[in-house]
Amino acid sequence: MKTWTIHDVADACLMTTGELSQWISRGHYRPSEEVRPGQRRRFDWRDLACLAVINALRPHCLSINAMGLIAGDLREELATMNRIPESPGLFFFFANWTRGRHRQTVGLVPEKDLWTVLRSYPESVIVVDVTGVYRAALARLPSAVAAGGAAS
Repeated sequence: MKTWTIHDVADACLMTTGELSQWISRGHYRPSEEVRPGQRRRFDWRDLACLAVINALRPHCLSINAMGLIAGDLREELATMNRIPESPGLFFFFANWTRGRHRQTVGLVPEKDLWTVLRSYPESVIVVDVTGVYRAALARLPSAVAAGGAAS
């Protein structure tokens, strides 16, 4: 599996390495691979996708705690996958309802199933095109880095 350095991933997700390091040290973000003493931290495709989603959420003035929880939920959904599929696009949603059994629901769904969520009239909903933000972050990696990465 390809992995990238903290510098590569931070640049691709339009953040600084300092921000990313602080999020990790404060427990707001947990990378896929644990770092061992004396080793550099490496990030895989799931990390790139989660951090790209966090970057997409930043303009919406959510707290870092909220974005960290959303990234954690997304990580659980991505853990069952081997890669981001080419098609159809995947969308991550976080929805609140005032009625019914479920107050909050999160999920990762293809575009065709997103409409089912939206038609259930949540009180509030956050939707991120995971495929789109992941592909955009991947495109921001220098071509040699994106193609090569490092094999785990």
